[in-house]
Amino acid sequence: MTTSLLNKPFFSFLHILFLLLHIFNSSSFFALAEHTSSTTSLFGNNNTEAEALLQWKASLHNQSQSLLSSWVGISPCINWIGITCDNSGSVTNLTLESFGLRGTLYDLNFSSFPNLLCLDLANNSLSGTIPHEIGKLRNLSFLSLSMNQLSGLIPSSIGNLTNLSELYLWDNKLSSLIPREIGLLQSLNQLDLSINVLTGRIPYSIEKLRNLSVLGLAGNQLSGPIPSFIGNLTSLSKLYLWGNKLSDSIPQEIGLLESLNKLDLSNNILTGKIPYFIQKLKILSLLSLYTNQLSGPIPSSIGNMTMLTKLYLNQNNLSGCVSTEIGQLKSLVDLTLDENKFHGSFAT
Repeated sequence: MTTSLLNKPFFSFLHILFLLLHIFNSSSFFALAEHTSSTTSLFGNNNTEAEALLQWKASLHNQSQSLLSSWVGISPCINWIGITCDNSGSVTNLTLESFGLRGTLYDLNFSSFPNLLCLDLANNSLSGTIPHEIGKLRNLSFLSLSMNQLSGLIPSSIGNLTNLSELYLWDNKLSSLIPREIGLLQSLNQLDLSINVLTGRIPYSIEKLRNLSVLGLAGNQLSGPIPSFIGNLTSLSKLYLWGNKLSDSIPQEIGLLESLNKLDLSNNILTGKIPYFIQKLKILSLLSLYTNQLSGPIPSSIGNMTMLTKLYLNQNNLSGCVSTEIGQLKSLVDLTLDENKFHGSFAT
């Protein structure tokens, strides 16, 4: 009969001692390995942002690289131009507005910047598309890529940037539809997508952006009517929709925007009359409706808009006598009424 090794006292003692030593040595090894791995990982994380920035710098045109000559070493927090860091040494701001940079965003590893709050690359010569990976900047509150040469779609991943308060993509060559995911950015205070090649209708999802004070969609190829939900954006102070292909009448819901200071709907194909409810916009200083197909008289209620400084109604089909109430606009400094069908004289 086979005897168990544990039944042999001396051998059992040696065996148990060996097992204990093995366990101790293994624990020490794994603890050391874990410590070494942790140290390596921590060291690697500290350098991830620097590596990502240097990789992007290397992808830019030679002249642009020379503009970023301070980007050397392993710490972007020490004298790297355009870089701001927090107390832990992590990059929070990348601000290179009007820096003369030429290149693309393809080699900028967005996932390397978990604490980035501000990305401002406006007024450069960046081209190509906006990478889908930009949606990884989950903590971003300010994003400006305006005044560049970016083309293609606004990526749907922009909807991941739910902490954004300001988004500026104006004056590029962005095309196709405004992604409906823009409605997920409910912290947005300012949104400007003007002067691009955006098409289709103003997406219904914008109705969810109740904190917007500035909405700029001007200078695109947007079509269809101005949506009635615009009246739900009651925090709006500036609404710029000029230079599109918007049609139908001006929705009466615009009269609900009592905080509106500037309203520019010029250079569209809007029809119908200038609505009487325009008088509800008591603090409006700019009203621009020129180059549309508006008809009928100027409503007499316009005389109640005593804060108006600029009124542009030229190049429409407006008719009748020029309302004498315009003479009550004592703050008015700029008025254009030409190329309409008015008759009679205008007296103040």
